[in-house]
Amino acid sequence: MRKPGSDVSYIQMIIWVRKDDFVPLVIDYYDEDAPERVLKTLIQSDIEVIDGIPTAKKMVMQNLNDQTRTEMELLEVKYDVELDDRMFTERNLRR
Repeated sequence: MRKPGSDVSYIQMIIWVRKDDFVPLVIDYYDEDAPERVLKTLIQSDIEVIDGIPTAKKMVMQNLNDQTRTEMELLEVKYDVELDDRMFTERNLRR
């Protein structure tokens, strides 16, 4: 959830990708007010091909402004999963 009053605007992003499959490995997000300053860096690793799709199983977002980080690790990935249309009713989405 975004902090009240915060503005998430980036003047640019620089993305490093693997040449063989174009998977983004590092993304730097630059400050709109100080374009030379990197605000956040996303690092993706543990790339695994799952159902023919290169998938980053570990992602770390580093906030360089307040020196915090968020890590996410995918333990199980399934693609092309059929979903019941009833999952997307307004009533179910409010839950």
